[in-house]
Amino acid sequence: MKASHVALLALAGMVLSSATVYSLTPPGGASAAITADPSRNDDDSTSIESVSGDAVGEVELAHFTAGSTVMIEGRMGHPKVIRNPRGETFVMLEARATSTERARRAAPVNLSIVIDKSGSMKGSRLRNAVQAAVGAVERLQDGDMVSVVAFDTRMQLVAPLVTIGPSTRGSVIAAIRGIQLGGDTCISCGIEGGMDELARATEGRVSRMLVLSDGDANHGLRDVPGFRSLAQRAQTRGISISTIGVDVDYNEKILSAIAVESNGRHYFVENDAGLARVFESEAESLTQAIASGAEVDIELGQGVELDRVFDRSFRRSGNRVTVPLGTFSSGDVKTVLLKVRLPSDSEGALPVASIEMKYRDLVKDEEGRCSGKLGVEVVSSGASDLDAVVAGRVNRSETAAALKEANLLFQQGRVQEAERKLAERQQALLDTASKAKTAAPAARASDVANDFEKQIAATEEARTGFAEPPPPVAATPIAGGFAQAPAAAAPAPTESRKARSTVRRNEANASDFGF
Repeated sequence: MKASHVALLALAGMVLSSATVYSLTPPGGASAAITADPSRNDDDSTSIESVSGDAVGEVELAHFTAGSTVMIEGRMGHPKVIRNPRGETFVMLEARATSTERARRAAPVNLSIVIDKSGSMKGSRLRNAVQAAVGAVERLQDGDMVSVVAFDTRMQLVAPLVTIGPSTRGSVIAAIRGIQLGGDTCISCGIEGGMDELARATEGRVSRMLVLSDGDANHGLRDVPGFRSLAQRAQTRGISISTIGVDVDYNEKILSAIAVESNGRHYFVENDAGLARVFESEAESLTQAIASGAEVDIELGQGVELDRVFDRSFRRSGNRVTVPLGTFSSGDVKTVLLKVRLPSDSEGALPVASIEMKYRDLVKDEEGRCSGKLGVEVVSSGASDLDAVVAGRVNRSETAAALKEANLLFQQGRVQEAERKLAERQQALLDTASKAKTAAPAARASDVANDFEKQIAATEEARTGFAEPPPPVAATPIAGGFAQAPAAAAPAPTESRKARSTVRRNEANASDFGF
């Protein structure tokens, strides 16, 4: 489940993702770039003053906080950068649903439940999936809308979109309980069916799709890029898709990509008895939504070049980068991380980015908007070390990349390389964590500590899970040569299950670290 439990230069409007993480500019990576600043606290924004000619005034800041129902905090990776032709740093945004109030009226919900009913779901898996879906429907409020889709080799419309009320709730539950096992697995068929039903709902609703599967896609779309495109289509329609992988034989790359591209969550449920908790949590978050349709616009300053947007879908139009964040429920925190190149060939104040976040405020029942500006000071000496809060987020991307790379190495039978990759990442985290905790603003010290602790725990869990190698690979004759295929002898079931479980958990953790 999460931790216990994305050559830009695209045409306007094209949606891209990137999960590739570049290392920090200072030699030695993030850990080499942090030292303590005892005089700094969270309210000390680094003010940069212009000294160019006719005016002296405060311009962009290295840190700002703005907003009400949803707060946004902006931070520069390095408030001061050394003058050079190609300065690099990070822009980090953290959006947090801070309101403890409930919306004046519960936002109307449009929920589509999409359940795998392929043959592999036999026994307790389908029974528990059905019961979990029933529990989610029971949690919906009168006036909410729900549809239910099942899929095997094709889509079955179990319950067409209907408004929940005393006369309809029971019929939806009865239809869910009537789901029967089928054949193979067409995940894209189920998602397309769910999207069609969600499209029939009235406007102004919070739309969510829950997709559950225990297998690989062997009908319809079968590749990760295809599923990314499908999920991006959902996201542009205001639909977030949370995916739930059951047991240890589902395709973790596909389900994770769907969730990431649509601003949903990806869950790994090793024991199907835990499905009810996930469905309940998702249904509850919908009823507690306090903002919807959130997007952040980042207007880069003159000469500032975008290097990467980490871990999230985005759109690009000239110097403007738009990152959709979707729905916020009480307590939600979502981050945006950019790496930028600065035209730092002259000293003084350098505006880097103007930020504006827009959303529908469900607490105040109005359009919400907040904004701020970020910039750096270009100096000849005395550059800033990497901000501790930003360091935690940068390391999350690096940890996610390490977990995915270790998965690939392990699945290729390169077990020692996988373990070495995880050991190196864990040591880097330990080195960085000690410096970051000391350097962190007082109000964020516990957040920074928890951030690193979760990453360290995830790498340790992965190392432990990779203690046993995957099945041996043997050469199988084919026309014109030999192909690699699994040998007849398989490892003990417990060992094999442990390894597969570790791979799925690593993918779920990697997805969570990019949120």
